[in-house]
Amino acid sequence: MKRIFFCLVVLLAISCNKVNVSNVPYARVYLELDLTYKDKDLVGALNFKEITSTSGQNYGTQLGYSGVLVVSGFDSNGNTKYYAYDLCCPHEANKNTMVKADNTGWAECPKCGTKYEIAYGTGTPSDGPSEFALTRFDVTQQGNKLLIRYCQL
Repeated sequence: MKRIFFCLVVLLAISCNKVNVSNVPYARVYLELDLTYKDKDLVGALNFKEITSTSGQNYGTQLGYSGVLVVSGFDSNGNTKYYAYDLCCPHEANKNTMVKADNTGWAECPKCGTKYEIAYGTGTPSDGPSEFALTRFDVTQQGNKLLIRYCQL
């Protein structure tokens, strides 16, 4: 009897967790960057690049819902690591409301004022009304090349 009661309590506790799923629509992302030439401005701590047009990009480039924000941030050991996010503010979920990054590791929505952490790969909100993190994309680095994709499970 105690075992059944314990299982019921655990199931009740698990079922009460609220999951906040962003309402930013799914959009395909495929982007190749070259850190040696065209995208060398990304090299260095907390440098970032906002990409909103496929003009000048490789064939097949897709930029998500509002565009792609690429950041040269840090991993848990303090080493340089690249992260990428959709530029759309998840609180506003409007294609034309894009966050603006700065070289301090934060991006801010000009409409709702929410700040998002971008330097450590979380995209989590702070100081604002948003309950949702920025949509994060998968970044693979091979030498001086970055491949950015969105793989929805």
